[in-house]
Amino acid sequence: MGIKAIAKVRNGVADVKLLVKHPMASGKLGGGKGEPKFINHLTVKLGSRLVYDMYPTSAVSKNPYIRFGFKGAKKGDVITVEWKDNTGAGEKKDIKLK
Repeated sequence: MGIKAIAKVRNGVADVKLLVKHPMASGKLGGGKGEPKFINHLTVKLGSRLVYDMYPTSAVSKNPYIRFGFKGAKKGDVITVEWKDNTGAGEKKDIKLK
């Protein structure tokens, strides 16, 4: 799994593009014999400030692409992206804004 990101700042507004590698399996394909495994919470923080909060479901496609923006950013700031899935697995990554 992994998180790829492009995060740029222009005029105090961050434009963040994330690609989260994850199977996002609903467990319903192949006759419903598979186990569901999907991201059920994703957060992005700038320091202690929550700038993005998402609760995806199993309906989201494999390797979701997420794009959002937020105000109050400057070049060199670091955002922390963290996700957890329904099995308890997760990942956390720090990304420097350019």
